[in-house]
Amino acid sequence: MASPFGGLRRLAPSTFVMLAVLLVLAGSAAALVVVYRTGERIITQRERAEALAERDLLAELDQEQGLASLVSSVARRSRFSAGGERYGLFSETNAPLAGDIVRYEPGFTDADWRVVRLSGPRRSNLHVVTTVMPDGARLVVGRDLSNTRKFERAILEGFLSALAIVVVVGFIAGYILNARMLRRVDAIALTAERIAAGDLSARTSILDVHDPFGRVGASLNAMLDRIEELMTGMRTVTDSLAHDLRTPLTRMKGALTRALSPDASEAQRLDAIEDAHGQIEHTLATLSAMLDIARAETGLSRAMMRPVDVAVLVDEVTEFFAPIIEDAGQTLSQASADGEVVVLAHEALLRQAIGNLLHNAALYAGEGATVAVKVEALGDRVEITVADTGSGVAADQRSRIQERFVRLDPARGSGGSGLGLAIATACAKLHGGALRLEDNAPGLRVILELSRLEPPPATAHG
Repeated sequence: MASPFGGLRRLAPSTFVMLAVLLVLAGSAAALVVVYRTGERIITQRERAEALAERDLLAELDQEQGLASLVSSVARRSRFSAGGERYGLFSETNAPLAGDIVRYEPGFTDADWRVVRLSGPRRSNLHVVTTVMPDGARLVVGRDLSNTRKFERAILEGFLSALAIVVVVGFIAGYILNARMLRRVDAIALTAERIAAGDLSARTSILDVHDPFGRVGASLNAMLDRIEELMTGMRTVTDSLAHDLRTPLTRMKGALTRALSPDASEAQRLDAIEDAHGQIEHTLATLSAMLDIARAETGLSRAMMRPVDVAVLVDEVTEFFAPIIEDAGQTLSQASADGEVVVLAHEALLRQAIGNLLHNAALYAGEGATVAVKVEALGDRVEITVADTGSGVAADQRSRIQERFVRLDPARGSGGSGLGLAIATACAKLHGGALRLEDNAPGLRVILELSRLEPPPATAHG
């Protein structure tokens, strides 16, 4: 099967690398301008300072030793100049006396680091400073712009050399980086293709959870875990519904058949109709419970959440179930929280979940057991605990009985649907918490944990 990313693999490296090269060129050009301007300013300032120092030194020589010494010094400096230095000494009538500047240009007058173009056979542009001696002689000290031109050539040559290196390395690094990115994208795409083909166990490999692709892969895997969980749950629900509803529907059909029998007496018909009615009630209760679980797990119930005082709610539910627990020959104890314990909650579902926990305790803890109810506010969490001193549940069965339609001992109790703890688990997830089953030594301790913060989105895993 041809990969749908073949064309992208051929085009993406060149596009990516060309963009990177263009960015490097633009950045290098900007850096070149900055370096050039900075270097030119430094060179110009240094040459000006040197020219002014030489002018002042020669002026002092003229004052101390006279014009003849000045002529000799200027001639010697001109003869041995090697760095673009230029000198000119002129009489009061602008006649040349010494130096390699042989013509007094109009621009020399009162020049203080001015650019002047020389005429004659040695035409060039100079930065010059001038001064007039007390004896009328005129001294010109200049710096040829060749140093600046050399600097420009050196900068340009260095820039081109560095740019060639950067372009080559950029092409190589860009291609390698782009290839690595495409491999990561292809891995995610392959996982999506496997999921689309029906393999719900496919997951993206994660090399580093801190890089962007690692975070995307982790989020994708969490989403796939949630999808697999929901799909598995849906299959389980479908199978369980088909199994658990077959019995009441069969009984309902039998009861209605007996009621329709022409040989049945009026009393027999009424008994059969009452039996069918009871089976309908059981079926509707099962379907209603399943709907509550589905709404909680998909987050549809979140729209009905509002601030609820959990302590008051637990008191009300406990008071309602107190006679049931007493009829079961058990003792009820309750520890209420101090003050309000307000949680953003779905009140009806939370009542049902707490009621299921108390109902399970009344059914399975056994006569003589103690059922303790407690509400605790622990920072950003609230824990509702229902503990009994009955026979308890084996550790390897505690997670199993939270699943739908699971009854460890169907012969005990009233033949419920096995959805009580499943509803409590879905309620805990809806409220950003969890349902924990622990050993009460003896008995079972069930803790319904709720978050006092805003519940997580419905798509979050588990």
